[in-house]
Amino acid sequence: MRLRFFLLTFWLTACGSNTKPKDLIPEDKMAKVLTEIHILEAQINNLHFQHEDSSVYVYQKMKVKLLKTFELDSATFKRSFKYYILNPDKMKGIYTEVKKLLEAKKKVIEAKKKVEDKKKQLLEDKKVKKMPKAVQKADSLMRLKNEIQSKEAVKKRLIMDKHSVDKLNKATPKLP
Repeated sequence: MRLRFFLLTFWLTACGSNTKPKDLIPEDKMAKVLTEIHILEAQINNLHFQHEDSSVYVYQKMKVKLLKTFELDSATFKRSFKYYILNPDKMKGIYTEVKKLLEAKKKVIEAKKKVEDKKKQLLEDKKVKKMPKAVQKADSLMRLKNEIQSKEAVKKRLIMDKHSVDKLNKATPKLP
C-alpha cells in the first residue's frame, strides 16, 4: 500500500506542471483529509486480506466515501495532491500538521482506553468486594448444613442406642 503511495507520488512529480488548480484543497483541509486517509490505510492493513486485490478494492471504496465526507471528489483530491507533491515545502507543512493531528487522535484514544480500563477495574473491585460476602454466606450455609447433618447423626445414634438398649432389655432375662 505504501509502495503504491510512493510510486503514485513519483509518477505525479515526474509528469505534470506546477500550476495551481482552481479547486485546490486548502492546506489545513488537505491535512485533515490525509490524516483520515492514513488512518483508513492502517485499518485496511489490519484487516489482513488474503488477496491484495481485495484490500485495494476495499481501500478505494472506503477512500471515495471518506472524500465524500469532506465534500470532495477523487479528481479534486488528485489535482490538489499533485500540486502539493510538486511543492515540497507546502507538502512538508501539510505533513507536519498530519503528524500533529495523528498524535492528538492517539492521545484521545489512549485517554478513552484509560477511562475504560478504570471502569473495568472498578467493576472487578466491586466483584471482589462482593465476593467475600457471597463466600461468607455460602460458608455459613455450609456450616449450617454440617450442623444439621451432625444433629441428624446424633439423633440417629440416639435412636440406634435406644434400639440397642431395647434389644438388650429384651435379650436379658428379667430378674425376680
